[in-house]
Amino acid sequence: MHQSQKPSGTPRPWSRQIQARYECQLSDDLIAWFDDAAWQLADGQSSGEFCFAVPPEQLLCDAPPAIWPALMPCDFLPVLGNDMGDWLCIRVGDDGSTDQIIHWYHGGGDWIPWGNSLSQAILFDQVRGRLPGSRGHAVAPLKTESTSDPAGGDRRLAEWAIGRLSATTRTAAKAVATLQELSGYELANALLEQHWCEPAVRCQMIIDALANRWLTPEQIQSWQLDDADQVQQWLFDNRRIAPERLSQIASQHGISVDQLLADQSWADVAMHCRHVVQSAPELSWGYELLGYSHEREGEIEQAIELYRRGLNCSVFTDQTVRVRTHGFDAGGQKFSATRLQAIGYRPAGEFEREYLQRLGFDDTDRRREAVQSFFSDLAAEAERQGDPGRAHRLWCRAGWDLGAEPMTAFAELLSRTTAAAKDAGRPAMGAVAATHRECFRQRYGL
Repeated sequence: MHQSQKPSGTPRPWSRQIQARYECQLSDDLIAWFDDAAWQLADGQSSGEFCFAVPPEQLLCDAPPAIWPALMPCDFLPVLGNDMGDWLCIRVGDDGSTDQIIHWYHGGGDWIPWGNSLSQAILFDQVRGRLPGSRGHAVAPLKTESTSDPAGGDRRLAEWAIGRLSATTRTAAKAVATLQELSGYELANALLEQHWCEPAVRCQMIIDALANRWLTPEQIQSWQLDDADQVQQWLFDNRRIAPERLSQIASQHGISVDQLLADQSWADVAMHCRHVVQSAPELSWGYELLGYSHEREGEIEQAIELYRRGLNCSVFTDQTVRVRTHGFDAGGQKFSATRLQAIGYRPAGEFEREYLQRLGFDDTDRRREAVQSFFSDLAAEAERQGDPGRAHRLWCRAGWDLGAEPMTAFAELLSRTTAAAKDAGRPAMGAVAATHRECFRQRYGL
C-alpha cells in the first residue's frame, strides 16, 4: 500500500514523498507547489477555471480519485481540476521528468500542452479569454490591488503563478508586468516571445485564423442544410463553398468574393503549424492542418508526407472540434487517414498498408479493436525480440492511438504497459501506469 508518511518531528516534504512514490523528478515549480502549500490556494474560490487542487496526500494513495483510468493516458497525473471532469495533468517523461503540463478534456479525451510548468498553465488559464480565438471566455484581469476580487474570485493562485514566472529572468519579469494591459494578438505574441504555453497559444491563433467575420456558423446554419459534415467542411475551408453561395454572401456584405475568402488566413494557419510540428511533434493537428494547407494549394507530395507523420500521433491530440476537422473524420477517424484516402495515396510498406487498412474500417468500434490488436501484436513481438523500449511505446499506442474496445481490454493493456515501462528502464512511467492500473481495478473490479 502507498500511503503518505507522517513521521514524528519534521514532516517529510510532500514533494519528496511524491517523487519516491512515482520514482520521478518533480520540477522546481511543482516542488514549490507542493512544499510551499501553494496547492491550498486552489480551493474552489480562486479565479480562473481550474481552481480545484488534488491534495498531495491523494496523489500518494494507491488509487488517486482524480485519475480517469483508460480514458486518460497512463503517463498523466492530475493536479488541478475545474470541477467538471477536466484536468491539468503532469505528464511524466521517459526519464522521469515532469516539465509538461497537459490540459485533458474529459468529454472526448482530447489533450493539449498548456505549458512547460504549472505556473505557465495557470497563467494560460487566466488569460486565454483575452487571446484570439477564445470566442468569449470571460476572464478577470491578471492583477488586482487586493488578493481577493469578488467578481473574479480569489487572485492568490494567479499571483503565485505570476510570481513564479517573474522570478525566472529579468525579461520574464518585464513581460509579466505588461500582460495585464494586453489582449488579442499583442497578448499572444508576448506569450510566444517568452516561449510560454506555445502550443496552446498557437492553437488559439489558428482557430482565429480559420474564422471568417463575414461567414459565421449561424449564417451557414440558417441555410438549413441537411449535411452537418458539409457545414463543418465549409467553415474549415471557405473555398469549399459553392461559388453561387460565396457570391450571395459577398453581395450581402458589399464585398467581393476575393475579399470574403481573404478573411480566412490559411497562410497564418500554416505558419503556426510549422512551429508546432517542431516544438510539439506529438500533436496531430500540427501535421494535419499543415498538410491540408499544402493539399488545398495542389502541393500533394508535401501534404502526403505531413499526413503520414500525423498518422503516428494519437487521435486524442487532434483538437478536431476546435479546428473543425471533425467534418472529415467519419465517426472518430483520423483526419490524416481520411485525407490520404481522398488523395488516393498508396501505402509505402507493409506496416503502413495494414495500419491504414484497419483505420479505414467504417464501424468505429471495429476500427478501434482492429488498431488495438495491431499494436498489441507488434508490442508482443517487440518483447519477444528483447526490445522493451519499443514494446512500451507500442503498448501505449495499442491503448491510446484510437482508444480500445471493449473497455475491459484496458486491464491487460495497463498491466502490459506497466511491465514494459519498467523493463525499458522507465521507472517513473511504470509507476504512473501501475497507479492507473490500480485505479482501473478498484473502479471496475477488473
